[in-house]
Order: sequence, then structure tokens, then C-alpha cells
Amino acid sequence: MPAPLPVIPKREGEYWTARQRQMHSLHYVVSYRAAFKPELPDYFIRRYTKAGQIVGDPFCGRGTTVLQANILGRYAYANDISPFAVWLTRAKTNPVPLSEVCSFLAGIDWEGSVAESYPPELLLFYHPKTLHELLLLKKSIREAETPVARFVALLAVSRLHGHSPGFFSVYTMPQFSVPPQAQRRINRKRRQVPEYRPVLPRLLAKAKAALRDGQIAKIRRMSMHNCYTRCDARTLYGWQSESVDLIVTSPPFLNKVDYLANNWLEYWFLDIDPETFGAQMLQTANLEEWQAYMACFLQEMERVLKPGGVCVIEAGDVLYRKQTINLDETIAAALAAAGCRFLQPLEVLIQRQNFTKLSHCFAVTNNCKGTNTQRMLVLQKK
Repeated sequence: MPAPLPVIPKREGEYWTARQRQMHSLHYVVSYRAAFKPELPDYFIRRYTKAGQIVGDPFCGRGTTVLQANILGRYAYANDISPFAVWLTRAKTNPVPLSEVCSFLAGIDWEGSVAESYPPELLLFYHPKTLHELLLLKKSIREAETPVARFVALLAVSRLHGHSPGFFSVYTMPQFSVPPQAQRRINRKRRQVPEYRPVLPRLLAKAKAALRDGQIAKIRRMSMHNCYTRCDARTLYGWQSESVDLIVTSPPFLNKVDYLANNWLEYWFLDIDPETFGAQMLQTANLEEWQAYMACFLQEMERVLKPGGVCVIEAGDVLYRKQTINLDETIAAALAAAGCRFLQPLEVLIQRQNFTKLSHCFAVTNNCKGTNTQRMLVLQKK
């Protein structure tokens, strides 16, 4: 029989505020489904590291851990199998002054011609003139290939779809790209057709909001030394052994989010082909398969952490075959199966608070359904 799992101390409370948008404005430049709040990495970065140390996120997503590390004067390692996630993280951690954004946009001939073809389904979301301006913007960004162009692309991605006049699209979901057939139903139900929404003023408004909290020079100074990689989190090429002081991450949950379908408009704008990486992503509804993946992942965390380094894995509780599964316990079991000699569990922190508007969009109610708590398994390398 396998050895019983060690008893891991659990602490429950509200470790950061439930209030929205309390951190640096750059954190909120893009909505990203299944992303944790910046208060989470902020709590652990302050608790376990000092200025100048290295913080890593092997599933960097929208770059929350990496950006907060740079804001707090730490260097960062960012990885994801998705090129969109790595691009997003790099763009957010390399902001540019508002004056440079304005200069770039002023150099675009918004009445010019563009020969690029596009999927006809885009007209479910955009007025033809708005779409024409987006194509002109895509062309200018692609031709420039500069940090300014990349940051402008980030601003554009943030405005591609949403529920208010500040977005380029007709009314739709802001957190993910609705499939064309679903958008057709939304348009029919709301009796709406895309209206012309000029791209330029919306980009300028978003730039002002994203850069409102400043610290551009500091963030860029720290991010110059960041490491950005795109590979399987079980084999982190480019991450040297015993090089990282703290890892704060959240692996993909059990088949909760389809990251490929949810970002198809972003992939279109950035010319990302999901077929080049989709098969490599961890998207499974099988608990045993997920646990086996995590066992290999934990072996890699043991390799890259410095002695004394800490790994914080955010996981929730999920409904699996009509039973509630605490994924931190699944990860703890994976740690035992992995045979890690030096990576040991310290505690589980359970964050309980009222859910946000975004959670309610996906029928997640407070502490009773779906992925509805945040459970942080804290490990340390001895």
C-alpha cells in the first residue's frame, strides 16, 4: 500500500482584498479568463522574497505574477506553452510612454488601403469601417516590430471584444472571444448590428488608462533582465537549476477553460496559429492524467528552485464526477508520487471572499459551486 500522505496545515482567511482594481493599472489592460488577481502574487512575493531576487511563473497566462514581481523590484522568469500568453506577458512588462503611443498612432494613415484578407465571421463583431482600421493597424504593427508597436498591439487586443462602447466590437463578452455562431445568436437576440467604432480614440483612451499609475521606467528596467520561454512546464528550457527564489503559478484546471477557443479573435489579430501549439496544451477532464502531469511538473519545480526557495500553486476545488475535489490535495498526492526528495509541503492557504462579476458570468457562486475557492499549496525546497 502507498504511504499515507502527510498532514498539511491549513489556514483559512481573507489574505487580500475582494475589492476590484486596487493594483497597478497595467494589470487590468487585458481581461483573461481563469487568471488570478494581482493581490495573490503580491502577497507571496512580499512574504517570501527580497528586492533583486527571482520570481517565476511556469504558466504565466496574462503575466500577473511576472508584472507584479517587476513592480516590486524583483526579476522574473515567465513561461507558457501558449505563444499568446508569452507575448502578452512580454508586452505588459515592457510598457512605453504615452507620448510614444501617440506618435506611433499618428503615423498611421487611417484612410489608407490594405490588401489583407480576413475571415468573414469578423463582420459579426465589427462594422466594415472599423474592421478596415483594424487591418491597417495590424499592418503597421507587423511592419514596425518595435516595443512601441508591441505595446500598441497589447492595447488593441484589449479592445477587440466587449460589452461597452469603449470596445471595437458590437456587444459581446469581454473576457473571451465568443464563437461566431454564438455571436450570431447574441446579435439576433439583441437585434443589433455592428456600428462604426473608430479605432484611434479607443486606443488612446485605453493607453491613458493602462499607463495611469506610471513606474514605466522601473518596470522596463527590471524586465530587461526577465527570462521569457515558451515550452512545456515539465521541461523548462532556459531555466537554470537552482536559479529561482519563488514560484507563484496556477496550472490549467480540469477542463474548465478552453484556452484555444476562448482567444480566437486575439489569435487572428496577432497572426497566431493555434494548430502549432494546441496539441501540447494541458486540457484534460481526466483527473489521473492531470495528476500525472503535475507529478512531472513538480519534479521540474524541485530542479529550478534554489534551496530554501518556495513554490506556491494556486488551485481550487472542482466538481469531478459529481464529487468536490480539492486540487491542492491532488497536487500533494502528485508530489508524493513524484518522489521529490527536497520539495516539501509547508501549508495550504484558503482564500475565501465574495466573487467578482467575472465569476458570476460563468455561474460560479460564493463557496458552493464550480472552482469557487482559492487554495494555495505552499511548498519549500529543503
